[in-house]
Amino acid sequence: MPRALSANWLETLSKATLDAQEAVAAVAAAGERGVVVGTGAAGDKTLLADRKAEDALAEVLVARQGLRMLSEEAGQVGDPRSSLTAVVDPLDGSSNFQRGLPFYCSSVAIAGGSGLESVTAGAVRNLVSGDLYYAERGLGATKNGAPIRTTRAARLEESVVGVDLSGSPAGTVAGHLRLLSGSKRVVHYGANALELCLLADGSIDSFVDLRGRMRVTDIAAGCLIAQEAGAAVRIERVPESAPELSFESRFNVVASATAALQGEVLASLKSGRGA
Repeated sequence: MPRALSANWLETLSKATLDAQEAVAAVAAAGERGVVVGTGAAGDKTLLADRKAEDALAEVLVARQGLRMLSEEAGQVGDPRSSLTAVVDPLDGSSNFQRGLPFYCSSVAIAGGSGLESVTAGAVRNLVSGDLYYAERGLGATKNGAPIRTTRAARLEESVVGVDLSGSPAGTVAGHLRLLSGSKRVVHYGANALELCLLADGSIDSFVDLRGRMRVTDIAAGCLIAQEAGAAVRIERVPESAPELSFESRFNVVASATAALQGEVLASLKSGRGA
C-alpha cells in the first residue's frame, strides 16, 4: 500500500529521481541522445532517454510504492485503485538533452485527488547538476535540503523574466511585447518544470507561459515548489471543463516572486493583448 503523505516522500522522490538521472546519464554516455523509440501518451516522440528515465521512476513509484502513475510517456500505469497518483515527466527538456544542452530534469508530484490543489508533495531534479528541489504543501521548499525563497522583486523593469514562446503564432508573440520590452532581461531555458524552480530559488523573478500547451506533468511539481517558496502563481486550465490530472488539459501559467511583481506582469500582458 502507498505511504501516507509525510516527510517520507522526500526519501522516495529523491531515490526515484536519482535513479532517473543515472539512467539518462547512461544513455548520454552511450552516444544515444537522439535515439527515438516511439510516441508517448501525450503525442510527442519518445526518446530512449525518456523511456529509461520513466522505467527508473516506475520501479520506485509503482513497483515499490504501489502508486498509480500518470506519465508523459506511458500514460496511466500502476494500480487504478490507488488513492495516490504520481504525476511524472521523466525527462522535461528532451530537446535540450537530445542536442546536448545542459538543462533538463525529472519532475514528480504526488496527488491525493483529481485536481492540482490535491498535489501535496513534489520534487524536480536537475539531471545535469543533480540538484534536487522539493516541497510539501504548507511546509516550504528546499534545494538540496536547504530552504529556498523567491526574490523580493517588485518592479518589472528590474526583473529577470522567463518567457516560453516556443512555437507561438505571431499574434501570441505580439501580445507579449510589452512584457518583453518592459523587463530587465528575458530568458528561456527549455525545461519549464526546472525553470519554475529557478523562480523558487531566486535565480529568476517571474515565469510566463501563455501558449496553452503545457500539460499537468509539466507543472504539477514545479508550481508547488514555486508556491511554497513564496511565489504568486496563477494557473489557467484550457479548456476549463477538462479534468486537471489528465492529458486532455492544457495550462497557462504566470508566476512571480511577489504579488506586486505579479500585478505588473499581468498588467503588461493585459495591455499587450489590447484588453
